[in-house]
Amino acid sequence: MKLIKFSAALLSSVALLTANSAIAQSAQWTRITENSVRDRFFVDASSIQRNGSIVWYWEYREFPEANNALLDVKVDQPVHGAVIRWSADCSTGAQRLRKVNAYTTNRKLIQKFDYGNDGMLLRPQAGSSTHKVMDYVCRQPQKR
Repeated sequence: MKLIKFSAALLSSVALLTANSAIAQSAQWTRITENSVRDRFFVDASSIQRNGSIVWYWEYREFPEANNALLDVKVDQPVHGAVIRWSADCSTGAQRLRKVNAYTTNRKLIQKFDYGNDGMLLRPQAGSSTHKVMDYVCRQPQKR
């Protein structure tokens, strides 16, 4: 799998999506994959936190076509990007949705969603974009 690393400077518009200047300045977005409809998936490598088999990380998804199906509630604007906080159990292959910040095509915040411990729990299907992202973060070494 070919991974392309982007600095925060190259993806300044993506970094701004974190809505937290401390995170935005230190973001290290790595492009993981692109699916058949050209949705692009990135991970902030600097956000990966590991505790045993549990990994927490921020993901950015960019949609060339609106993807409101990503959200479990209706919003009044088309969603063209999302910054997502996940936790994943690398030993079981399950991950939990923690937060979603949804954005318009010009990267204007639509709405923030904070699910905490009640977020959707899923097991991404092998070969899916979500699985490729989770596989990437699970293969990252423990930071020292």
